[in-house]
Amino acid sequence: MSAGYIIYSLDAGKFRALIERPTNEQLTALGRLMEAGLEEWEGEFDDGDPVAEWPTDPKALAPIAAKRLAQSDWYGDLSQVGKTLWEGVIFGACMKHKPIDVGFRLDDEGIYWDVIKIARKHLGVPANTINDTALSTFGTRPFRYFPAPKAKKKGWFSFGSGSDDEWTPMHSMHAPDEVQKMQAELKAAGPAIKAAKNDEAREQYEENLMPALETIVKDGRMLFVQVDT
Repeated sequence: MSAGYIIYSLDAGKFRALIERPTNEQLTALGRLMEAGLEEWEGEFDDGDPVAEWPTDPKALAPIAAKRLAQSDWYGDLSQVGKTLWEGVIFGACMKHKPIDVGFRLDDEGIYWDVIKIARKHLGVPANTINDTALSTFGTRPFRYFPAPKAKKKGWFSFGSGSDDEWTPMHSMHAPDEVQKMQAELKAAGPAIKAAKNDEAREQYEENLMPALETIVKDGRMLFVQVDT
């Protein structure tokens, strides 16, 4: 398929337990993911970036992971590179990581950009903007990430230097109540998607996106959206 989004879901209770009551084994596993991230992004940190001073031993990183899990905002105090590193840690933790286990499940192998683009336009969401519409956060807002209200990005799917406000996440996560709101908004956008004279978008909407969301809502799970470029 062309680039778009891959739809996964998580067990909401298991994820909540991870962030509220992580086990020592889970924290050590997060430490290993952080160690890998530090290796991957070595040399990319600006001088004085606190993340560059993190230890590289998983056991020493475990308390840092515990502290960040307890924060109400996981990203606001991090540089762009720091944000990308922590996003990768959470991404890796969710993706069938056995020591962590948040009930990861593949719900659909992918939908095209156009499906969400048409729906956002119908709902009045400006391009590259997060606002009060639940669908505006689809593929754009990781868990406990709080961009400036109604902040407009230069582009969600383009990378480059710039201010921290221009950071481009590669996944989003949504609690069950937010998924229900998205489902309702997408149902309202259905006629616009069907009228758009885009057969692929219509098929993806009817045969992939809406059935996947229906199952996730029915099961009371969290939605995990991977941006697939």
